[in-house]
Amino acid sequence: MKTERAKEILLQLLKIPSPSGQEDRIMLHIMEFLHKLDYDVHIESDGQIIDLVVNPDAELFYEVHVDTIPIRAQPFVRGNIVYGTGASDIKGGAAAILLMLENLRREGKELNVGIVFVSDEEHGGRGSALFMERYKPKMAVVLEPTDLEVHIAHAGNIEAYFEVDGKEAHGACPESGLNAIEETYKMLEEMKKLEPFKAKGKYFDPHIGIQELICENPVYLIPALCKGRLEARLLPDQEVEDILDLLDPIFDEYTLKYEYTEIWDGYELEPDEEIVQLAKKAMEVTDIDEFGGMRSWTDAINFMYNGTRTIVFGPGNLDISHTKNEHIDVRDVVTASEFLKALNEIYGKGE
Repeated sequence: MKTERAKEILLQLLKIPSPSGQEDRIMLHIMEFLHKLDYDVHIESDGQIIDLVVNPDAELFYEVHVDTIPIRAQPFVRGNIVYGTGASDIKGGAAAILLMLENLRREGKELNVGIVFVSDEEHGGRGSALFMERYKPKMAVVLEPTDLEVHIAHAGNIEAYFEVDGKEAHGACPESGLNAIEETYKMLEEMKKLEPFKAKGKYFDPHIGIQELICENPVYLIPALCKGRLEARLLPDQEVEDILDLLDPIFDEYTLKYEYTEIWDGYELEPDEEIVQLAKKAMEVTDIDEFGGMRSWTDAINFMYNGTRTIVFGPGNLDISHTKNEHIDVRDVVTASEFLKALNEIYGKGE
């Protein structure tokens, strides 16, 4: 029964498109869902961003974003597998929270934690930033696709846009030109040789790579200009400023210009921290047994920067999120819901 109900809730969410900046309809749907369960919903907005908050005075919050990337795949179902943009990232997590809230009401149990549904995570993280301006919870669980691992560590990140200059020449005369594509890859190889990117991590390794590259070649030429975006994933204990000091000279050598558009330090929580200990007790109740580390930016960064000790957890798989094959097993949605419910009860008892 829980599996079928989870499937129903998730499909309702997936059938409402909610790319970043277009979250109004799904927020209205969630608000109506909560009102039917007789939960008070507080609307937080700055005129552009909308957040929905339940139990605003709580010191432990569950947070989930309801926006997605632009739609790449429409929802459909095969057995217990639900496909569609946002299924894994992270409407499966939103469905887990809604299922938990529904079951708490059905069983006559108290909601001891706060809940916040935020917008704009995929675009700029402004939903979680707005929430943290107005609320200061002590602890949080940020819902993201972790394959039901409890992530107590989080990667740091550097994103940079760049332009690499070359010299035009006829395509048959490479010795007379300077190939901007080749120069770009020389730059990348120098960066890959830096000591921080040779390190090994507990949950994942550091990485640096090019995720976008556009090179001008209108006719048969040695290309003279490449524009691209570079992304570096850092270990939780690697300091962003130290890495920037190593990257700057290489960018200076190879590029016309460059700009860092995202930089943040990662983190790792200590095993004896309260939120980790609470999560560990809930894991024992629900047979979840893996700790891990989040490799991507999440709203947890905004929470931690504002002093809220935060773990990341949820159903879904990060590897397939944002792809045309994005999907989720609704049985994992149910398991996630049971974990969140157990954590709510353990926290309420002060264990």
